[in-house]
Amino acid sequence: MLVRIAASLFWLGRYLERADDTARILEVHLNHELESGSTAPQSSFLSTLGFDKFDGDEADSATLFATLGFSLDHPNSIASSIVAARRNAGGLRELLPSEVYEAINIADRLLVKMPRRSTSLSEFFRYVRLAHERVAITVGLLNESFPRDDGWQFLQLGTFIERVDMTLRLLKFRLVFAPESRDWVTTLKYCSAYEFYIRTYHGQVEPEYVLEFLLVDRLFPRSVQFGLLTAERCLEHIAPDTHRSAPPAPAQRILGQARATISFLTREDLTTRIETLLEDLSLACSLASDAITQQYFGDVRGQSWQREVATTLPRSGR
Repeated sequence: MLVRIAASLFWLGRYLERADDTARILEVHLNHELESGSTAPQSSFLSTLGFDKFDGDEADSATLFATLGFSLDHPNSIASSIVAARRNAGGLRELLPSEVYEAINIADRLLVKMPRRSTSLSEFFRYVRLAHERVAITVGLLNESFPRDDGWQFLQLGTFIERVDMTLRLLKFRLVFAPESRDWVTTLKYCSAYEFYIRTYHGQVEPEYVLEFLLVDRLFPRSVQFGLLTAERCLEHIAPDTHRSAPPAPAQRILGQARATISFLTREDLTTRIETLLEDLSLACSLASDAITQQYFGDVRGQSWQREVATTLPRSGR
């Protein structure tokens, strides 16, 4: 497979997942604010999602939604992700079904070029729901029609690397800025996990159970464990190791070690060393993405996160 095509598929997967995750997170966040009546500064939430432009308590709710939704200046916003997805899809016209390319074009037309005159809550709701719907249609068409060849593996690899990264960011946000038990419900909803969690744990929303579900569960497709397993299998399919004793490629080694780390965690581990664990997993995710780029794409790079989370988490109350 051509390097250009492999890179475009990898980053197409990442951008579609980023747009979908950000739209869902914004909708949940907006609903939570409306229900709680909270109008707290949003700088910490923006920082979690890779925006370090705002200092102190500058950012309010309107700024949060305008930045994460409409901004074309930041690679983490919905609009930027859609633009980048369309750019990568443009180089895949010979591979993508026409319906997929059309769906991405429609998303670009409806979302990126949407007038920015109104900043009302109803307009934000309309925008994020439309974003989620259009990305879901695109992903659904890809799942139904894309051949399960090496190209599909690169597409899935990008999707799950991005998904793991987002889940880890959201867990860091909850542990640092809002560790109260009642807020873990919102974290589950950020990850589209609330109903499945309730079914699994019979309504007990406790921090150690939520961490176990979002990190270790092998069946839930948005857990870190599931994402790492899927990414690892994608790499094994792309470049199967047939040598008896040669070490694995860097990306496979990094993902394998990260997956092994969480495979044998106990609930006690999740409560006693969770901050260090999340930092180590985030670093592994970033290093794996760099290793994939170096091994398969060379100088072909996409828009990665504008700002990685710092390697040391601030303590609550600082």
